This record gives sequence, C-alpha cells and structure tokens, in this order.
Amino acid sequence: MERQTKLRGPDFLVIGAQRSGTTWLHGMLRRHPKLWLPAVKELHYFDKPDIRRGCSRLKDWPRIAFVGLKSFDPWLFRYFFGTRGDTWYMRLFQKAQARGLITGEVTPAYATLGEGVFARIKDMNPDVRLVFIMRDPVDRAWSAANLAAKSGYIAGPLTEEKALKRAYSPGWVSRSSYMDTIKRLESIFPASQLHYCFFDDLRDRPRELAAGILTFLGADPAKISDKHLPGAVNAAATGKPIPKEFERIMAREYLPMVQELCARFDGAPNAWRRRYEALLNSR
Repeated sequence: MERQTKLRGPDFLVIGAQRSGTTWLHGMLRRHPKLWLPAVKELHYFDKPDIRRGCSRLKDWPRIAFVGLKSFDPWLFRYFFGTRGDTWYMRLFQKAQARGLITGEVTPAYATLGEGVFARIKDMNPDVRLVFIMRDPVDRAWSAANLAAKSGYIAGPLTEEKALKRAYSPGWVSRSSYMDTIKRLESIFPASQLHYCFFDDLRDRPRELAAGILTFLGADPAKISDKHLPGAVNAAATGKPIPKEFERIMAREYLPMVQELCARFDGAPNAWRRRYEALLNSR
C-alpha cells in the first residue's frame, strides 16, 4: 500500500569512474526486492543541466521506448516527456518511496560534480548515501579508449597516440581524479553516508562487494543469491593488451594520486601502486 511521501531526492547514488562496472552494479541493485532503481541507467540530471527533456541521449530512445511499450510503465513516459527540474527529478522516485522502497540511481559522471552540486543533492535528501567505485586509472583509460574507438568516437584504428590524446582530455582526466572526488564528497557528506569500493573486488569477489554495498544501503544481502548477480563486467578491451609505452606514461601520470589512495585504503590501490612502480623501474 502506497503512502503519501514528501518529495525528496533518491536515497542513494552510485557514482564512479567510467568503465568501472557501474552497469553491473545497476543490474545487481535492481534485482534486490528492497531497492528501486529506474530501468534507465544514467539519468544525467545533475551533470547535464542544459537538457530540457527527460531522455538525455538519443541512443536511449529505442531501448527505453521498447521497455515502455512492453510494460506500459507510466514512469517511462514521465521520464521521456517531462520538463527537467528538481521537482521532475524527485517525482521520479516518489512512487517507489511511497511503497517503502529504498530508491537510487546510477550515473558515473556525478563523480565529476562540484561541491555546490553535491550540496544541492544533499538538500534534496539530507540522508542520501553515495557509493563511489574506482578502477585502476591506467586500465580505465585504456578500456575507455577501446570503447571510444568501438563506438566511433575515434576515427580509424585505435593507436597509442590516439589513446593518449583521449586520456589527456579534460573530461577523461576528471573521471580518474579519484582523490579530488573524495575531497569534494567529504566536504559535504559525513563519512557515514559514503561508501568507497573498487572494480578489482567486483571482478574478483563480486559476492562480497555486493554484500558490502547492500549492507551500507540498508538492504539485506541475503536477499541476493549468486543466481541474481549479473554476468561478466565490461570487456571493451578484451584481447587488446595495453601498449607498454601507454601503460608507462599513464602509470607516471597517476602514481602520485594512487600513493594518496594507498594512505586511505588497503587492497586494490596498493596493487596498482606496485604495478606502476615496477613499470617505471623497469626502464
């Protein structure tokens, strides 16, 4: 039974580096009976303020329209045709919240938001929780370059020079500046509302990673069994080894930040640091 609820923003957001497994996380979280996420991954509300209507990317229209026609879900029509604004955004979650569900959305690009926008998110829901997933920035850069080439954003065959040009573009750099994101988050949100995790654990220990996130969100991990976990994570760079010089250049670029991460976290960042140092000492 639905109850009247005051408009508020989502109860959680998943943000992170591009190519860090957020599609897998979206699929896993949608399978939990206590959670509600829209069928549309990446609403891009806070990072694309100039979009006036709901659907932010033309390539989403055929997929979303098919789902909408199949299910006759009025949510999709509100999303498609509503005029964007804070009220429009909060109403996307209202019905699920009225049913007592924990609501959220997954938009990796929110990791690049400034303090002012994070403060606005908190104003919409003071108790909002954020999950920030990080990936080895060298691997992330190469995976993203492969995806860009596959999607036609890089003309012709992917070369080391083209990959480096993309890796140094401002948008790509901001996606891998994890410590900058962490500092902005922690200037607005208390530690109890932040959860940090790593692609390495998603790849190697998906059950444990899922359990940690679900517990943080207040959802029983036992409600998700192994059969509910999505399949393999992104494989844009499968079969395409990272060129050694690209790897070294990126390792030199990101080593200082990774060393900062090592002072905060065990596990994955330390493996990244050891790999980078070995690469740079091998010449």
